Amino acid sequence: MISALHSVVVRVRDLTVAVHDYALLLGHDPVRIESNSARGTRSAFFALANGVFELCSDCAPTTADRRGESGEGTFGQTRIRLVCDDDQPAAALAARNIRVASSEDEEGVADAALGIRRWRSHGIEAQSSRGLPIELISGESTDPLIRENRTPPAIDRSERVHALDHVVIMSPDPDGTRSFYGDGLGIRLALDRSFVERGVRLLFFRLGGVTIEIGSRLGVEAQPERSDRFGGLAWQVVDVEAIRARLLGDGFDVSEIRRGNKPGTRVCTVRDPVHGVPTLLIEPDSSGK
Repeated sequence: MISALHSVVVRVRDLTVAVHDYALLLGHDPVRIESNSARGTRSAFFALANGVFELCSDCAPTTADRRGESGEGTFGQTRIRLVCDDDQPAAALAARNIRVASSEDEEGVADAALGIRRWRSHGIEAQSSRGLPIELISGESTDPLIRENRTPPAIDRSERVHALDHVVIMSPDPDGTRSFYGDGLGIRLALDRSFVERGVRLLFFRLGGVTIEIGSRLGVEAQPERSDRFGGLAWQVVDVEAIRARLLGDGFDVSEIRRGNKPGTRVCTVRDPVHGVPTLLIEPDSSGK
């Protein structure tokens, strides 16, 4: 039923500023900017080797929104969209104790001559998804966004983001979260392991070259009544030294390079400007192990 990660969506206050910052961070411009009249939003889409990253904002933010008084979590909220091969998944998901709260036909009208994109969105009820916004996307009428025509990036490949490595989700009830993504959505569980020295239990769900990483603290009693929360994005890069040097030159706040938790990897943290998204750059093990 679930065949791939469609996109990771981050809601921002000012789309123009966020697009500027993420174009620098990722090393290439968005492939498409479009408006969704039904939701009253505008979005910019960045194509990656294994999916799409979307920045989204209200078309006309209120005065309170501009002052940042719209309520905790309104901006910086992250949504995960998954490709669903079933145009009517509600019944199949209900049999797995997952409720679809809404199914709507939607369309996005691009600013440039890229045509209208149409799809059907199935929003999972928050109680079923452990509180995180999860959408299933079916029946997309155009080629995937990752295949939109685009100008080759001017920045060298060694200095830009290549792909999304993993999405981090923190869970106060890892068994409940494991049941949702594994038993409910049918995503392959590749790892469920406790790392005593780090005090964490990690679950890796693999989907189309992207990992959904679930983290929880060891020695803490499960709290099913509490929601999961978004923990950040890890971007895969070819040369972490090269991209770090470029970002520092562009005015980003970037940590020193350190060894990653996975043997053979090197990582650094981008602290600002990332618009509320905890951000890690990761250079894979060059040995290919």
